[in-house]
Amino acid sequence: MDGDSNTKVKKHPQWDNKSTRDLVIAVFGQAQWEKAHPSVRSMTDRPEFCRYYYHQALDMMNEYIKSKLELTGLWGVFEDYDEFSYLMLKIRANIVAFIQSLHAIADTCSHMLYYSLALDTLPSALKEREIDFNKVLKLLELHRDAGHPEYENLCRLFREITTGVDYKYLNALSNTSKHRNIVRPELNEDVTGTREEKWLLFLDSFWYRKEFFEKTDAYEFMRKEHDRIQPLTVDIGVELNEVLKKLQPLKPLVYAAKECQ
Repeated sequence: MDGDSNTKVKKHPQWDNKSTRDLVIAVFGQAQWEKAHPSVRSMTDRPEFCRYYYHQALDMMNEYIKSKLELTGLWGVFEDYDEFSYLMLKIRANIVAFIQSLHAIADTCSHMLYYSLALDTLPSALKEREIDFNKVLKLLELHRDAGHPEYENLCRLFREITTGVDYKYLNALSNTSKHRNIVRPELNEDVTGTREEKWLLFLDSFWYRKEFFEKTDAYEFMRKEHDRIQPLTVDIGVELNEVLKKLQPLKPLVYAAKECQ
């Protein structure tokens, strides 16, 4: 999320979602695109929202430290504790919004794939409230195993969203904050001079489903997990287009094949 401008970065493939629109219409028709379009659009919105929330929280924290705490240390918050409390309220709001937007990507992606590939037209179509990551992945894998090897890469990329090393923490954090309590960040100052970063914002420890999650560096976690998931959203979009291109020449057979399932 925050890169060194002097570092040469390998160019990542770009997802042309206008091609997604054209391909969905070509294979499944305009009505199908009308169902897919909101989720396709949201798959570009969500990562951008995350970037916004991250930088809002980081910039507010850094500005406050620079203007209020560099000379006084953490004791400086008591000069105007109401100001500090309001700052932390805004930072919490942005962090919670970040966490929930990032966590929602898996299910938003599920809706995009479900409607873009017209899985809702199958005899085994899901009810709208049932469309989620696990059920859509299972449908895609069944489709792949039923003689559609073009779905293999899409299944692999889609599965990767929830298999990163930090996703378990993201899932626990999002669900705890959504349903039980806000996991609050706290500002920590290293007065020993032994830590690389003098100021760190930690997310408090918490329990979720009888598992304990340790106190975590908020910005480090947010940056790493966003930077893992965001490229996946692009790769999935690119691969979706590739699958649709392979289905396009088979258009007369698409619906016939579904009737046989």
